[in-house]
Amino acid sequence: MAAKKADAEGASGGGKNKTIIFLVIGVVLGAVVAFGASTMILGKNKGEKKEEKTLPEHTIELDEFVVNLADGSHYAKVSIALGLEKPMEGGGEGGKLDAKILAPIRDTVITVLSSKSMEQLVSNEGKAKLKEELKEKLNELLGKEVVKEVYFTSLTLQ
Repeated sequence: MAAKKADAEGASGGGKNKTIIFLVIGVVLGAVVAFGASTMILGKNKGEKKEEKTLPEHTIELDEFVVNLADGSHYAKVSIALGLEKPMEGGGEGGKLDAKILAPIRDTVITVLSSKSMEQLVSNEGKAKLKEELKEKLNELLGKEVVKEVYFTSLTLQ
């Protein structure tokens, strides 16, 4: 009888040991997997260098534009700021442009905006294309790459 009690105690104690061993193995495996995953993720980010975009040092805010769109039944109300690497020739006091340079810039913006339809401008992709086209046309007008970025400070399409 005493032998049966000893066997019963040994069997139950062995079960506890197995449970503890499996828990320890599980924790160790989890730690190894977590370490491996974090190393892979961090290793990939080290290899990829993101191109840092520097903000232009100077900005010039243009007055609001209200333009009929190409489809005829819609209009755009847009406020634009131009990001410049250095002050523009013909730039006046306080970030304002002189009239001799402002008129051709406004004309270019109006021409580009009025050539677009509502459908082209509704999506984020369309807005990005418009910014790029405005930047290209303004740099063509000014004869050099003065405009680095075009910012919409307000944009309403109706």
